[in-house]
Amino acid sequence: VPGKYKTLISGQSGVGRDDIWNIAITVPNIYVALTDYEMRWARKWAWKTKIVKIPNGVNLEKFNPKGGRVNFNLPGPIILSVGALDWYKHHERTIKAMAKIKTGSLVIIGAGPKKKELEEMGNSLLGKDRFKILSITFEKIPKYYRSADLFVLPSWDREAFGIVYLEAMASNLPVVAPDDLARREIVGDGGILVDTPDAEKYAAAIGEVLSKKWGDTPRKQAENFSWDNAAVLYEKLFKELV
Repeated sequence: VPGKYKTLISGQSGVGRDDIWNIAITVPNIYVALTDYEMRWARKWAWKTKIVKIPNGVNLEKFNPKGGRVNFNLPGPIILSVGALDWYKHHERTIKAMAKIKTGSLVIIGAGPKKKELEEMGNSLLGKDRFKILSITFEKIPKYYRSADLFVLPSWDREAFGIVYLEAMASNLPVVAPDDLARREIVGDGGILVDTPDAEKYAAAIGEVLSKKWGDTPRKQAENFSWDNAAVLYEKLFKELV
C-alpha cells in the first residue's frame, strides 16, 4: 500500500541500472550507499530519498592473521584471488599479468560459468605447477588468506564494494586492486591500485607489493570497516523508520 510502509534500500547492486531502479522508481525513504562515490552518484537520482553512507564490513575475529594455515603445494610467493568465476571479476587479467612475472603462483578460489575457460588459460600461460582454481567453503577460507602473500581482484569498476578486499586486509594481506573511486576508499593504505587491463602495469604492481614491507598496515585499514560499526548505524536508521 503506497505510503503505508517506509522502506530502506542498501545499494549492493553497484552504480548502474539496478540501483537507478531502486532509487528513482521505488523511491525509498532511505537509500544506503556503501562508499562516498556511490553516495554522490545516488544524489543524482534521488529527489525525496534520504541518502546515507554505511560501508559493508568484515568479521575481524574470523578474518585475522593468527590461526591455521594451508599448504598450497605451489612455489611461492602465493598470489590469491577470491571471487566468482564470471566475466565481471576479470580473472583473466590476473592470469595474463602473472604470465609476465615468471615467478610465484596464482590461486583462484571461486566457482562460476568461466571456470573451464580460466583453467585452460591458466594452465596454458602459467602451467599447472603455478596455477590452481579451488572451490572452498566460506568457513575454511580464512586460513587460505593467511597462507598467501598477496591478494588481487581486478573486478569491473561498477562493482558496489568488494568485501573480499576487507577479508584479505583483515588477514593482513596487502592487496592489488583496480584504480577506481570505490576501491580507493576501501583499500586505502592497505595495498596498491592499478590499471588492471594493462598487463604490464598490473604485473609491475604485483611485484611492487611483494617487494615492500607492509607491517600491520593492511590489518589497520580493515579495522576501519567492521560489521559491529555497521550494525550500530543500521539500527539508528531502522529506528527512524518506525
